Amino acid sequence: MKVFLKIHSKVVSLAYLRNIEMPADSIQEYSKVISDLKARKFYPIYLLHGDEAYFIDEIVSHIENHVLTESERAFNQTVFYAKDIEISAVVENARRYPMMANHQVIIVKEAQGYKKLDDFEAYFDNPVPTTVLVIAVKGKKVDGRSKLYKSSKKYVSFESKRLYEDSELPRWIKQHLGERGLQISESNCLLIADHVGSDLSKVANELEKLLINKGDLTEVNEAMIEKHIGVSKDFNVFELMSALAHRNTKRTFYINHHMSSAKDFSIIPLLAQFNSFFMKGVVLKQTQVKDQKGMMSMGIGFRQIKDYEKMLSNFSMAELEKAMSLVAEYDLKSKGVNQTMVGDSELMKELLFKILYRPTLSN
Repeated sequence: MKVFLKIHSKVVSLAYLRNIEMPADSIQEYSKVISDLKARKFYPIYLLHGDEAYFIDEIVSHIENHVLTESERAFNQTVFYAKDIEISAVVENARRYPMMANHQVIIVKEAQGYKKLDDFEAYFDNPVPTTVLVIAVKGKKVDGRSKLYKSSKKYVSFESKRLYEDSELPRWIKQHLGERGLQISESNCLLIADHVGSDLSKVANELEKLLINKGDLTEVNEAMIEKHIGVSKDFNVFELMSALAHRNTKRTFYINHHMSSAKDFSIIPLLAQFNSFFMKGVVLKQTQVKDQKGMMSMGIGFRQIKDYEKMLSNFSMAELEKAMSLVAEYDLKSKGVNQTMVGDSELMKELLFKILYRPTLSN
């Protein structure tokens, strides 16, 4: 079942609820690769590619540090950078047999520098079973129609994808900390995800601060986040959206004042969150979905459901469409289109005023 929404002459096509098309789950696939490596289940070829560098780096690091013992690495592990070696030379090295070890490891970093990855095809058809060949392609996806890609599916072919900030990223934060013995609530996951953004390497560094400073604590609390990551539980985009949903003008501008006073304040990540917030509101309004299960199927967190319910009662369809149009307009303004030099703080104030403004009808 498809839902088509006409918003200010733009048609948005969304798959409804469980039929929403999502990319393959990078978190689950990454966990499977790491789990197999920890169980010492090795494959002759690892083709790692995609636009999320973090997962690729972590898999490469695990292979580099754990497949062979320290004494075995001297003769059986080689790390190349694509700019320094031809594919033919990589293949020649990969066809050798290990010395006094069960495996040899060949790692090719920055393989996106190769013009023709297809030159690996012949080796992919007949790899040496005692070689673990790792090809790391960052920032691009290997063509799924290519023979190389199809051949790689017999081994480990992992496409590392950016995580959705409002659904997948909080889940990854919870999993990452949980695996290291530190629990965290859904709302605190969202708080960190919103503040730090979707760069997983940066998120991992911030989470490391919590792990280093946890002491005897087994669960992350708001005080830890505020102290070690620098985000306040009271002044963040989720509290701001909640105030908007309730049409609480005073609280909206109070939260915005504190947020926009920060030295590193930027309107751009807030606009991305607003776009998702109002888009989901439009879909809920259009489909008349009101139950918790339906909302959660759209990626709405349990703690956010009350805010969406308030938004649906406080905003008409026309007002939600207007809000989306305004978010798009101010996205352009934040990039210098059709506006004089105005700071992000002032732009945010204008946007909030226009979203909340209701003209008074004169008699």
